[in-house]
Amino acid sequence: MVKYASLGLMLLLVIFGCNTPSKKGEKQKGKGKLEFTELSYNFGKLKHGDVVGHRFMVVNKGKYPVTIQKVKHGCGCTDAVFTKKPINASDTAFVEVIFDTNGWQGRQVKQVVVIANDSIKKHELLVWASINRN
Repeated sequence: MVKYASLGLMLLLVIFGCNTPSKKGEKQKGKGKLEFTELSYNFGKLKHGDVVGHRFMVVNKGKYPVTIQKVKHGCGCTDAVFTKKPINASDTAFVEVIFDTNGWQGRQVKQVVVIANDSIKKHELLVWASINRN
């Protein structure tokens, strides 16, 4: 009888021990939420060969830090400068989009995609300009 009681006790320990939440699961964090104050910018009229930039301000409106992981741009005419440090809740940061007009003319629209570990994941930013070759 004692043998079965200890076996039953061990079985209960195994069952309830497996159902206890792990500390890893308890400490799982939520995600922040980046919000850009503007999603597009018009450089206006530019001369062929101009290199211009615009800083897009972003605010972390979530409760947890967010890191911008990378910024994708479609061609070699655009580049981006951004912080690699986490953006804490309620803090602001900037993503500067740089556009080199060399080789382009007329109305141009360029897109960059900001990839972050927030609840949205991808943020699209646009810049455009009208480029005169003269």
